[in-house]
Amino acid sequence: MKYLFGFLAWSALACVAAAAPHHWTKQIRADDGRTAVVEAGRLLVPESRARASRRQVTLPWYRLKSTSPHPAAPIFLLAGGPGSSWLDLVEHAENFREVMFYRSIADVVLFDQRGGGHALPAMHCPQSTPLRVDRPLDLGGIRSSLRRMARTCRDHWLAAGADLAAYNTQENAEDLDDLRKALGYERISLVGGSYGSHLALAYLRRHANRVDRVALYGVEGPDQTWDDPAGVLAALGRIARHAQQSPALAPDIPEGGLLASLQRTLDRLHAHPAIVALPGPRGPVPVVVDDGWVRLMLRHDAGRRSRPNAWPDWIIAMDHGDYRQVARFILAHRSLRLQDPMHYTMDCSAGITPSRRQRYDASAARRLLGDVNREYADLCDVWPIDPGTRDRGPVHARVPVVIFQGTWDTSTPLENAREVAATLPNARLVEVVGGTHGALYNLYAHWPPMWARMRAFLSGKTDAFPSTVDLPRVSYRRFGPTP
Repeated sequence: MKYLFGFLAWSALACVAAAAPHHWTKQIRADDGRTAVVEAGRLLVPESRARASRRQVTLPWYRLKSTSPHPAAPIFLLAGGPGSSWLDLVEHAENFREVMFYRSIADVVLFDQRGGGHALPAMHCPQSTPLRVDRPLDLGGIRSSLRRMARTCRDHWLAAGADLAAYNTQENAEDLDDLRKALGYERISLVGGSYGSHLALAYLRRHANRVDRVALYGVEGPDQTWDDPAGVLAALGRIARHAQQSPALAPDIPEGGLLASLQRTLDRLHAHPAIVALPGPRGPVPVVVDDGWVRLMLRHDAGRRSRPNAWPDWIIAMDHGDYRQVARFILAHRSLRLQDPMHYTMDCSAGITPSRRQRYDASAARRLLGDVNREYADLCDVWPIDPGTRDRGPVHARVPVVIFQGTWDTSTPLENAREVAATLPNARLVEVVGGTHGALYNLYAHWPPMWARMRAFLSGKTDAFPSTVDLPRVSYRRFGPTP
């Protein structure tokens, strides 16, 4: 009944949205108390442009009119995820400051993409399954449970009438163009990271004549939705070398370095899983730690600039036989849950070319990392996908593009950005040494020239970015295992 009520509520809201005024004003408030008045609205777009249907999707948007006397091309901010909400993100102080900065250059437009955030229909997969923590990780059992839950979620939304195959990046790009037209803009600039960079590149491929400037970070190219094991391992290697060079931490580094120690730990736990007793409300809770769980945790906290010791300390502790941190991770993740449908339909519709899949499957990095694309391999065939949306070739548009890519990014490694930048004739790749998946924000926080140079770029001036920016080195302390 909950599903039925949810669907009826969406239907009612969709009708209200269609009848509502085109736009109105509202006040938004950041979590540090700052406020701004924005123009808000809803845009109705076809659920599918490929298949005739009366169904529509409702996209909420905010527009902040520029405070500049001579505004540049309007700046559209593209959220990552897929499924994140810029309408929520703007309420965080760091993002609010960024938006207000862009507003001093041009109009700023925020919107939630189809299937995500506050867009309607608001599709979710509430299914969950508990995992046993008193036995080794059963990847086969997890696959079966995830597929069962995914089929249940899929069938619910198909029965509700949703065309799940229409929730893909190409439709998303056309939504963006419809919003551009609805707001009366001839040309726009794009700022996007992670999945937002994937969407920006898709829009650039289809509507380059409508784009003035593009700024990307945490880049996911057209054929890079699946993770590159070699790129992930290269990023972890860069993080490990930085930690190993720290005078404070160097005496505690295990023989051969952090990655060698991690491989030894995985081999040891594969042969003999460890049992860790953690305190619980009804007495000690026995938790089995094996190599499968360690691999799931392998990128957790890696390269986190605010807590640089977290990742090396975890590896050093395991080298000493202390698995308590992994056990706590297991308890925190013992409920198996699905992402929302948009996560799967957007990413699975992107897919991967056979040649790249073959290269990833044969990568030597898998010995340490395991299958970093297990989620896609296990679940993508469950979701309905439109094969016509798979455009994975390079983008060659001559629009000025700047790419900010962190060398410590383990989600979309530096190697991704190098590949994408090589096919864009007017691209500048800025390699942010010590930067993370949010390299753009690393630069705003730690590189003072960033503000003026970004203003110049988005205002249409000549690119003045260097090819490399070294962030301030993080400080490590002596190894101290988490109590």
